[in-house]
Amino acid sequence: MVAPDTPREAEVAVIGGGCMGASIAFHLARRDVDVVLLEKGHVASGATGHSGALVRQHYEARIGIRLARESLSFFQRFQKETGFSCDFRTTGFLSGTRERDVPAFDALLELLRSERVRAERLTPSEAKAMEPQLEVSDYAAVVHDPDAGYADPIATANGFASAAAVEGAKVFNDRTVTSIATRSGRVTGVKIRGEGLLASERVVVAAGNWTPDLVVAVGPRLPIRYVRGEVAILRRPFDFGAPPRIHFDFYGNTYSRPEGGKDTLAGYMNTDPGKTMRQYELLETLPATTVRDIRMRLTKRFPRMSEAQPRGGWAGAYDVSPDSYPILDRVGPEGLFVAVGFSGHGFKLSPEVGRLMAEYVATARRPELLESLRASRFGEGSPIQPDAPFPRRGRRLP
Repeated sequence: MVAPDTPREAEVAVIGGGCMGASIAFHLARRDVDVVLLEKGHVASGATGHSGALVRQHYEARIGIRLARESLSFFQRFQKETGFSCDFRTTGFLSGTRERDVPAFDALLELLRSERVRAERLTPSEAKAMEPQLEVSDYAAVVHDPDAGYADPIATANGFASAAAVEGAKVFNDRTVTSIATRSGRVTGVKIRGEGLLASERVVVAAGNWTPDLVVAVGPRLPIRYVRGEVAILRRPFDFGAPPRIHFDFYGNTYSRPEGGKDTLAGYMNTDPGKTMRQYELLETLPATTVRDIRMRLTKRFPRMSEAQPRGGWAGAYDVSPDSYPILDRVGPEGLFVAVGFSGHGFKLSPEVGRLMAEYVATARRPELLESLRASRFGEGSPIQPDAPFPRRGRRLP
């Protein structure tokens, strides 16, 4: 998959070998664009490789639902589209509401259905029959999306990158872009550490937390903050039963999904403004107190998880925008594009965002669906607003 020699020029240079950059490169190559994908480590070595990798459609704004719906469809046919497996597994999705929040719950359910999501309204007893280990005594109703699931994030990014290479893209590991070169208000290429200039009139920066630092020298300061996120892996009790579905617990502030046949992956749903970080390197360790807290919260919804055995975890930083939706736009000098601020949603949206960004870059015409995700929306006072907000504190990230 990885090309041996860096070319001197390309039509488009894509910076970042996570799921987003790899998806953009794949969709550009499909359009017969001469594209080079540059990753400073190896494909999926950053946030993508440690993603919770949920694939669900449970959003409160139509733009989020539409991007997620089309991406889910792509995940379901990933191997047919790319020739490679992303190991997508359909589990279903459950999330409940208490009595006081039923009106908001029903409004959100109606929004999902209006966007062709197969959302089902269950009684607590119906949810309990579907998920025997789930504690539902405080729920008045439960939503079920039978199509949701999760994928292997490393296989997904590598699948996109490998498919891009098959389509003619050149994919490089161990290529650190130090700066973006410009002349007379136009992009002229990227400078690679130890190799010099790769000439290109179009550059897409999809480098996650590193994107704002690369862009700021030649373009605007992007309104991105970095918020700590934590994930724990817990081995379920041996007699737990079948792997559970994805579950969102708004009241316990946890999300969870199966990780293979024996483990559960769990983390916090909402960001904490106090966890804003200046440093955003990935930490492949998690304090024991954090693991215990996640397990305690999860136990309130799945009581048998009190016996779960910790199997590790990690912490990193989300690139969070002011409205928790991404910035997908051309910014600064002519030819510079960014895909940033995914606020923890990037993996599940990567197939459709990659397609739309490739269309934008290849044709210079912004797809209609990306209009509301322009960079200028915050200065214009037009952030993405929920169409059916669910009462909660903070921002949801998984």
